[in-house]
Amino acid sequence: SNLITLANSGVLNAAGNTGIDNTDSNNYAIDTLRPTASILVANTTLLAGVSTLVTITFSEAVTGFTNADLTITNGALTAVASVNSGITWTATFTPTANTNDISNLITLTNSGLTDVAGNAGTGNTDSNNYTIDTLAPTLSITSSVAAVKVGETATITFTFSEATSNFVVGDITTSNGSVSNFTAVSSTVYTATFTPSASLAGSASITVASGTYTDAAGNTGGAGT
Repeated sequence: SNLITLANSGVLNAAGNTGIDNTDSNNYAIDTLRPTASILVANTTLLAGVSTLVTITFSEAVTGFTNADLTITNGALTAVASVNSGITWTATFTPTANTNDISNLITLTNSGLTDVAGNAGTGNTDSNNYTIDTLAPTLSITSSVAAVKVGETATITFTFSEATSNFVVGDITTSNGSVSNFTAVSSTVYTATFTPSASLAGSASITVASGTYTDAAGNTGGAGT
């Protein structure tokens, strides 16, 4: 609602008569307000197999908004869809596998959308930061010797690719022997003593099944043999 108003008392005709009252123009509407946005990533700590809701909220209804207007770090986003006629949009974010990165953003290029009046957005809008750790820990198992004789033992070393705090002796499966003296040397290295079965001429094995331990973030580890 806008008018241009003339105060007629400020003007005279040729005879010197002063105008009276005011004169209004026709009404005109103004919308020079550019749309703005905020982006919220609901779950900011993402592990393997974990997805999260992303909500993009605009200051007013917009048109022309698609995933092409978004730059997505270390993941994929389902197609954005509005839940209330163009103001609030949502999608599901899934992080990239085998990734470990503590600094990630989803960025909106505002110039790719307009409000109902046709005003284009300007600049960029960043989401809150989210961390990604979808890197599953791995395990290598080595022996201090390749063969043991009667009365001998072998030192078995379990080396993880990253720290784990829930690896226990019960996670170890052996054939033709047993383990003892299970020790945590560090958060990534454990040792145990292997004693072979008596009266055996053959091979033995020490294994750890996948899913029996996790890294600090909670990602499930793979098998080791």
